[in-house]
Amino acid sequence: MNSNRAPKQWSLTKNETITTFEAWRQNLQYSLSLDANFVLFLADNFTWLKKSSTAPNRGLEPDGDDVPTTRRRTAFQKNLHLELMLGQITNFCPVISRSSIVKNSTSISSVWQAIRAHYGFQSTGARFLDFSNIKLEVDERPEDLFQRLMSFTEDNLLVANGPVTHHGAHVTSDEELTPTLENMVVLTWLKLLHSDLPALVKQRYGTELRSKTLASLKPEISQALDSLLEEIRSIADTKVLRTTASRLRQPPPRPSPKPSSQPWAPTKRPKSCPLCKQAGRNDQHFLSSCPYLPPEDRTFLSRSRFMSTFDDEDPDYTDYSPPLVTAEDEHSSCTSARSVSRRVSTKQSPHFKAFYKHYPVQLTLDTGAETSMIKSSLARSIGAPITKSSQQALQADGLTPLAVVGETRLLLSRADKHLALDALVVDDLDVDVLSGTPFLIANDISVRPAKCQVRIQDSEVIHYEHRSDPTTASHAVRRAQCYT
Repeated sequence: MNSNRAPKQWSLTKNETITTFEAWRQNLQYSLSLDANFVLFLADNFTWLKKSSTAPNRGLEPDGDDVPTTRRRTAFQKNLHLELMLGQITNFCPVISRSSIVKNSTSISSVWQAIRAHYGFQSTGARFLDFSNIKLEVDERPEDLFQRLMSFTEDNLLVANGPVTHHGAHVTSDEELTPTLENMVVLTWLKLLHSDLPALVKQRYGTELRSKTLASLKPEISQALDSLLEEIRSIADTKVLRTTASRLRQPPPRPSPKPSSQPWAPTKRPKSCPLCKQAGRNDQHFLSSCPYLPPEDRTFLSRSRFMSTFDDEDPDYTDYSPPLVTAEDEHSSCTSARSVSRRVSTKQSPHFKAFYKHYPVQLTLDTGAETSMIKSSLARSIGAPITKSSQQALQADGLTPLAVVGETRLLLSRADKHLALDALVVDDLDVDVLSGTPFLIANDISVRPAKCQVRIQDSEVIHYEHRSDPTTASHAVRRAQCYT
């Protein structure tokens, strides 16, 4: 077996990347170099003319007397060998017309440039601007993204006497990947993974970065990448919880009554006691504070008045004198008030976590929601694809609309299971992801609230915590209606 034989040459397909093209080119160039008749044409500085009737030998000159007779060739023989080599290249490049390579090429570099131009990654100044279009693809590993960035950067390095000039002049030697440029590639890689990742890397590896470059620490960062992203996610969740807690502690502002300009609008009720007015006494007080009111009636009025503060709005009069209530009446009133204010209990909705790419996502299950929704800020932070949507969503009252930004389709993973989520992207949502009835049906998920269990496809049972603390639980009723 000949050890110098290259791997079997393959043909180019319609979809190629810079990495696959370079592998194809180098393998083909090595195979052609094994033939002595083709070696002369593979040199970068060797050129020929386009094929035409005025230049039948394409400007090739015969060998002189200084070339041994056994290797001496005429111009016709050189032209024949050249067209044989170009024909071999076109055999493995069916995506390019044969005439563009066999007839119109002027050097081996022009052949490679014609193929690169077909795929859109030819060496030009505009090609470098495509660097901003590189993003983290769905289900792409972070290391694969880094290799794409490095391959793109190395492919755009300037070569000696290449087609691209710098400040109007050709470079005299091939450009190399400098440490600073390599640091920029690593920095771009971190920003594409998460916008907060560079700041966390600077904090975590600050001591090492005093004497080392960022690129030299790239292997260590790759090993700790999962923990770094999880830490960023935890910090974001903590900020959300603090914001929610502070918002819950602040009492909602009570709107001030607006004066009405209508003549039939109700006016402030004046103080007047009907008992004292009937008896001809001073009646500038309310009946509940009348000193001549029997004790039984006073107790009844006080209790009724205290209970109404939990169910009704404020009375239409503002100047109110507290009634004369005894200790026994006060104890009875407070006991009744507690029974009224907490007569409806609240429990947290079922929930569990799954992963989108490498981002953990909290899913809140809601069997009363007719559609699934995801918070717009979360969708943008995890890089979810957002498309326009013609659907709208309503809140539980069936009237109040939600601000729908678009819609997205995510493929989540948990253990060895994949969960499909079709959700509307909305701005105002008190949870990260609200998984409605369509999500439960599509992924065969059932809920057993009495046991705090979520069952996925009858094979995995997830136990979630049941928090019912009235100081931290949200009392908003979640039910979303969807229509087009």
